Amino acid sequence: MKSDVKAVRVSATGAVFAGRTRLRGLILASDGVGAGSIILQDNTDSTTLFQGDCPTGDVFAFNIPEDGILFPGGIKVSTITNIAGATLLIDK
Repeated sequence: MKSDVKAVRVSATGAVFAGRTRLRGLILASDGVGAGSIILQDNTDSTTLFQGDCPTGDVFAFNIPEDGILFPGGIKVSTITNIAGATLLIDK
């Protein structure tokens, strides 16, 4: 499926996008303090749909295959630990 993609930078918990969207990829940058992690949930029902980890002092980039991960109620960051910043690639 071809569609426009939007890059959204996050560094804290909260809503990222309020409408139906797909996660196409992400880039995580460690803050260097310890191993990092991020949990992404559906914005409506808080179902965890993606959890990623990043080694201490590293950058982790991942393209999600096929059509990505569907977030029917929008996407929110529920947990972000030891991540200086995350760039989420989503359908706009």
